Amino acid sequence: MKDIITVFGFTLRDNIRKKTFIITTVIVLVLILAACSLPTIFSGSKGDKGADVTPGEKKSNTCYVLDQNNLVPGAISALTEAYPNIEFKKGESGKTEEYKKTIEGDKSVAMLEIIKGEPIPSLRFTVTDFMSGVPTDGMAQVVRQVIVADVLSKAGVSEADSRLVLTDISYTTVPAGKMDVTGYSLGIVLTLLMFFAVYFYGYGVAMSVASEKTSRVMETLVVSAKPSRILLGKCVAMGVLGLIQLTIFILAGAAGYSLLIPDDFTISGVPLALSSFTPLSAVLILVYFLLGYSLFAMINSVCGATVSRAEDLQSAMTPSVIVSMISFYAAYAVMFIPDPGIRRIVTYIPFTSPFIMPFRLLNENVPAIDIGISIVLLIAAIVLVSIVSVRLYSASVLHYGQRLKIKEIFKLKV
Repeated sequence: MKDIITVFGFTLRDNIRKKTFIITTVIVLVLILAACSLPTIFSGSKGDKGADVTPGEKKSNTCYVLDQNNLVPGAISALTEAYPNIEFKKGESGKTEEYKKTIEGDKSVAMLEIIKGEPIPSLRFTVTDFMSGVPTDGMAQVVRQVIVADVLSKAGVSEADSRLVLTDISYTTVPAGKMDVTGYSLGIVLTLLMFFAVYFYGYGVAMSVASEKTSRVMETLVVSAKPSRILLGKCVAMGVLGLIQLTIFILAGAAGYSLLIPDDFTISGVPLALSSFTPLSAVLILVYFLLGYSLFAMINSVCGATVSRAEDLQSAMTPSVIVSMISFYAAYAVMFIPDPGIRRIVTYIPFTSPFIMPFRLLNENVPAIDIGISIVLLIAAIVLVSIVSVRLYSASVLHYGQRLKIKEIFKLKV
């Protein structure tokens, strides 16, 4: 046990100080925070519509409204009522180019032109760019309501009836199953993260073994510890490193979700909800990550032990990469196949279950028997692969020269 802890500590300290780990962590954190900021950027600030503005407080945006033919007389008052945080000003048609030059350099300024059309006017918005945050869709809906109200009034419809006609019907969509847009999106993201984590940290195990072997550090390690304990210590260390990094990413995502994403943000009209991400599903996803990592880490460690130069590692890892990519794409393809029989088969295959189960756990009521069988089969596969990997690792870790083939390794004495 002491040997495993020693190798574990050495490997963890060595990899956590590497520039690759630090730079990757920083880049992913920036991407996570940027992704969480996008809803706020595209929708303006939280609660654009109906936001309260303190009397005398400076409004955040300015919009010039040009209605040369007075086609919608009540447009400015209706827009001001709907968006109190935006200052709507009556524009002059002769200053259109002047307004455009102002808009080019100031995202807080926009222009709305009401153009004569048949049977109703058309609208043209001018903004700095697509990230300006001006709620053009909502503003167009407000102007439309003014036009419809005017038509109904001229037709003799009472104000009460006009208000009733223009009132939106509130509705909610309740899925009969567990799947919702948030769980679906999050399931795909977690599957992608699972693949990259398994590949990246498994590659880290192989690289660690190969670099220590080529630098002759392995000779010192083998003298003080058995190869099997070295292998276990390295795999555990890289797994813990992965958990540390993933924990940082999850905490950053949770902070970004809480602080940056607007409360009323929706995807295709459906609000974000994390109801499918329960404590049980979180624990099971973690279990599948650890088991999936263990399976592929054992395979990758042998790849690192078979090479005598770090430059040969890529070619040595080709079989492992092929297996992991086939497993990932098989699981990803099954996500879009509604046949439960095919999903169950992919769930039972040890190499594919770590990739398909995060999606299934967030979007389906997976039977306990399916979870139990897949975990048992995955553990059995890990034990079998570990036995073979330890045998191959012990036989090849001190071999130098031309890269060994698998059949040659089995002939060597441990």
